[in-house]
Order: sequence, then C-alpha cells, then structure tokens
Amino acid sequence: MNPNATGLCSLGLPATAAGWMLLMVLSHPLVSVGAPGAGDKVRADFSLAVKDGAGRMYRPFQLEDGVRASILFFVTSDCPVANKYAREIQRIAKEYKPRKIKSCLVYVDPDMTTGDMAGHMKDFGHDGLTSFLDKRHRLVKAVGATVTPEAAEVVGDGKIAYRGRIDNFYEKLGVGRRQVTRRDLRDALEAILKGQQVTVPRTKAVGCFIADLN
Repeated sequence: MNPNATGLCSLGLPATAAGWMLLMVLSHPLVSVGAPGAGDKVRADFSLAVKDGAGRMYRPFQLEDGVRASILFFVTSDCPVANKYAREIQRIAKEYKPRKIKSCLVYVDPDMTTGDMAGHMKDFGHDGLTSFLDKRHRLVKAVGATVTPEAAEVVGDGKIAYRGRIDNFYEKLGVGRRQVTRRDLRDALEAILKGQQVTVPRTKAVGCFIADLN
C-alpha cells in the first residue's frame, strides 16, 4: 500500500457542456444496456491505489475524514450518453460534497492520453473533478462496471452499496423520457446518509459498452 496515496476525491463546479441529440445516441456503434448481474461485485479492494490525471496517488475506495461514501462515475470521451449526463454528474458532485460524499470520474478509454482526458474535462465542465485514466480497467473490474455512464457508490471497507444508472432518463436503448421519474443514484445516496440499506442496489445502465481488455 502506498503511504502517500490519498482516499479523497475532489469536486467539480458546474459549467456549460455541449448538447447531445438523441440521434447521436442512436448512431453510436457501441451503445448497450448493462445487466445488474453481469460482472457483479459485492466489494471492491479498498486498498487499490491508482494515479489521477496529475500523477498523484489515490485510493478511491478508501473513506477518510468522515466521508460517508465515494461515487465513481465511469465515462468515455466519445460516448454520447455519458456526455449527455455531464451536467447531472456535476450537480450530484456539488450537492453531495457538503454531505461528505466524494465524487470521481473514471475514464475507461484504453487509447486515451492524460492530455485527451484534460481536454474532454474542460470541454464538458468536468475540469474541477478528480479523474482517473483507467486504461487497464483496474477500477472497472474492481466494481464490475459494464457500460458508460455507470455509477458505483462505495461505502465502508469497499462495499458496493449501489451500481448502475444515474437515473431513468433512458428507459431503454435509444429511448429517452420527457421527464426523469426515478433518480436511482440520488436515492441510494440518501439511503446511505440516513443510515439505511439501499433498497435497489443494482440497476441496468444504458450507455456505451466497456470492452474487456482481459
């Protein structure tokens, strides 16, 4: 275990992100639906240490300084669904930081560079968030993520209290709602903050398939 690694992720401030039309979602070649049982994990290795975009070591599953939970948002730069959720990710990060919830981005693009990641974060208003470039999918495998965007909420000892969609805007592949009726990630966060069990710990995420690197 690296003694210099920290378990704290930082918060991004909301900014204007480029709009994405439903046509882009439908035309993306790798759009898929993740099943709750696919690659499911109960716990992640809380001692796992990874570098952020600036080369600093973090332990994203380790909670420190009274932090109640850690959210990892799995994204890719070219996934229209993940980009569509940029502002909601920023809102969640901002709203829950004062309540001791930390938020991080995990870029899963194997061919991406740290420069590419920084550029995408700036373009979509993520530049204030801690981010990880998970080229070898260590974090993907640690929580069992299957698509982007997908959120994993980790509590004490690496327990994965929730994994799945952020909300139900996309009811199914290529079909968006007029209005969100379920905010699954927020519901899970509220349950944790109240000291309750998450009633729906796994949901299907609609987005771009994460190819397994083996």
